Amino acid sequence: MTLLLSDRDVARTINMPAIVDLIEQGIREEKNGRVDMPPRMNLDTEGNGFFRVMPAVMNGSKLMGLKFFFRSTDQSAVRYLIAIIDMEKNDLVALMDGHYLTAVRTGATTGVATRYLARKDAKTIGLIGSGLEGRTNLEAVCAVRNIEYAKVYSPNAERREFFAWEMSEKLGIRIEAVDSPEKAVEGVDIINVATNTSTRNNMIAFYGKWMREGVHVNAIGSTTPSLREIDADSFRNADLIVVDTMYLEEESGDVMDALAQGKYDRSKVRELKDIVSGPFERDDRQITLFKSVGTAIQDIMGGYSVYKEANALDIGIDIRGFLESKIFKK
Repeated sequence: MTLLLSDRDVARTINMPAIVDLIEQGIREEKNGRVDMPPRMNLDTEGNGFFRVMPAVMNGSKLMGLKFFFRSTDQSAVRYLIAIIDMEKNDLVALMDGHYLTAVRTGATTGVATRYLARKDAKTIGLIGSGLEGRTNLEAVCAVRNIEYAKVYSPNAERREFFAWEMSEKLGIRIEAVDSPEKAVEGVDIINVATNTSTRNNMIAFYGKWMREGVHVNAIGSTTPSLREIDADSFRNADLIVVDTMYLEEESGDVMDALAQGKYDRSKVRELKDIVSGPFERDDRQITLFKSVGTAIQDIMGGYSVYKEANALDIGIDIRGFLESKIFKK
């Protein structure tokens, strides 16, 4: 049996604390050598389209699967599909639209990083970006820290005001919309940068000169060489840089630019799998930076959480006999 889940179905099943915990479990599996995950495959098409494939085998969780996403021409529309396979059942148990879930698993991974890297007494957060990933990343931080107050900035005043109202209602915290990124990050304990800036617009959303002692910064944009979100000084000024995969040195425009300027000191860089598996103790005076581009572990563990919730809530369409079983002889 294969469960087919639309983007709307996925949105109805989201349990952010559960996804944060499952993704952390998957990251620990990676550290323990129980995950087989190649680099993301990036293929280009004529007409500025692309096809990207992210597979992984999770031997500890007995799951495997992949996400692929594509844009066939030079358009803004991207489509995502996530497939989850239960290894013990030898069955494709779920196919789901991955658009909303990609934003959720990105936020949940930010939640894992924040759990270890932000000060235990962190209560305030500054947000740059009021889109979908701005929402999911804020929700995940609130799942791991007792956030009482947030400030949000985005260039569109109407969108940031709506974000402040909507997320305040959802999370039960006070959120203020402000008219500059500097105001958003001033005096807060945690900073989330979740934007879609581009070198074509010569835009940087966050500057390292805004960092101060004890702050933790999450930066989740700039997942391709052409995108930028934080400047090279953000890497230079951080005392500790944590990444979800070392492959981002070849994928993120932020990191590639910092490397080119000699401001990316690899001696300060650690992978998230090393942090969550410990031993690790944060120095509250440190400036910490989490830089994420996403991995298949996050997609599979996030997708499995959605699948379990959908089963419990009787959401989705059952497709019986979708894949025929065939005897394979070596």
